[in-house]
Amino acid sequence: MPSHVSYDAVIVGGGHNGLVAAAYLARAGRTVLVLERLGNTGGAAVSSRPFAGMDARLSRYSYLVSLLPGKIVRELGLRFAVRARTVSSYTPRGDGGLLVGGGRTRASFAALTGGEREYAAWRDFYATTGRVARRVFPTLTEPLPTREALRALIDDEAAWRMLFEEPIGVAIEERFTDDLVRGVVLTDALIGTFADAHDPSLVQNRCFLYHVIGGGTGDWNVPVGGMGALTDALADAARSAGAEIATRHEATRIDPDGAGAEVSFRTDDGEGTVTARHVLVNASPGALAALLGEEPPAAAEGAQLKVNMLLRRLPRLRDRSVDPREAFGGTFHIAEGYRQLATAYQEAAAGRLPGAPPSEIYCHSLTDPSILGPDLAARGYQTLTLFGLHTPARLFARDNEAVRETLLAATLAQLDGHLAEPIADCLAPDADGRPCIEAKTPLDLERELRLPGGHIFHRDLSFPYATAGAGRWGVETAHAKVLLCGAGAVRGGGVSGVPGHNAAMAVLER
Repeated sequence: MPSHVSYDAVIVGGGHNGLVAAAYLARAGRTVLVLERLGNTGGAAVSSRPFAGMDARLSRYSYLVSLLPGKIVRELGLRFAVRARTVSSYTPRGDGGLLVGGGRTRASFAALTGGEREYAAWRDFYATTGRVARRVFPTLTEPLPTREALRALIDDEAAWRMLFEEPIGVAIEERFTDDLVRGVVLTDALIGTFADAHDPSLVQNRCFLYHVIGGGTGDWNVPVGGMGALTDALADAARSAGAEIATRHEATRIDPDGAGAEVSFRTDDGEGTVTARHVLVNASPGALAALLGEEPPAAAEGAQLKVNMLLRRLPRLRDRSVDPREAFGGTFHIAEGYRQLATAYQEAAAGRLPGAPPSEIYCHSLTDPSILGPDLAARGYQTLTLFGLHTPARLFARDNEAVRETLLAATLAQLDGHLAEPIADCLAPDADGRPCIEAKTPLDLERELRLPGGHIFHRDLSFPYATAGAGRWGVETAHAKVLLCGAGAVRGGGVSGVPGHNAAMAVLER
């Protein structure tokens, strides 16, 4: 049970954003209590050993880092590091493919497309997004700019129109002609987002923006020690600053109308109540509404398949010009040509599993072998993480388990089409002789992590500027004592710590 009945701040949820907020507030001298319903902190940003008897510590749900500001790492004194991948991506086509990075990008473009045009367009396009990233990313930990202030800061009308006003499909089709190149560009607009390239809501643009601004570079890096290394460091920082973290304490109600906000909770041993000057909720907007007894917002829906694997060795490729260590060291795109992505979206929107499920894979252990035990590393074992697109939660509603197995088989079949041997032949057996592979659908993520509809961002992402009701920091709610510090805040989504930082700043300003 908590050691006090009253705190300056009670934080509901011990995911990474809640821990960031706790560390900042405790370091500022506030009394802080974190209530976490599970037996461990970290939420979706955890490492675990999912395969019986196998010493492989996988980033089980979230797996790469781009949006975490170095400012947070420095200010909280976190013992945490990321490592760059030497290859950005590999996308197979027939017996060849497109390799981006490793000093081979230009030659790979020429071999794939037969000339220099697509490579020149690629460089120009990402030079533009890079300029936007350098200007936008630092604003994420500042009070929300207005739309016009952000537009003036970017100071590039063509870039503003491309990213903030027109569907991203317009720019992709104007700038690139090769179907595979178009698809590789589009994927950043679809990860965790169910949309078409020309969706008029621009939800795909918002997703794309967050995927290309991280760190001011758009680079996606490997967390050394796995994603759990980040949240373990955050929990240590919060505790060492004086925050109290109570696991297996589930918040059940928030009453914001008294002299102090009242938070009720339950444990295995009973129920309790604490009061606080401020309550920071590191959960979805839907969960916040339930805690307040209010009408829930529109339902969110995730649209991804998450697969973890442990291999005895990397598979050989049909494309013999590329070493598997290069292909799997970056993001390996599967069935993600531009037309393939459009077809998969149309099929899923019509209520059918995609005939050629799009997905992307990467191997954490190639960049950071520390997640493997010494014996597995010495024997050449590797991990693979697969993220499937365009599989909305609605497709699993009738029979989650059966549809999961059907989709997994179809997804692996798409991968096998680019391999010289089946991926099943490379899977390691666990201590019970079962293949080391697990798959999570949106409904699995909802059940295990309470992600609404399995949506990894809690709801559709927002552009990083002020809109009606967004407040000064993008974390404010209709109740002055209650702040939203999870992925559903404005400038939330992804492993960033930004909503936790901003909620803490909003409290400290008061």
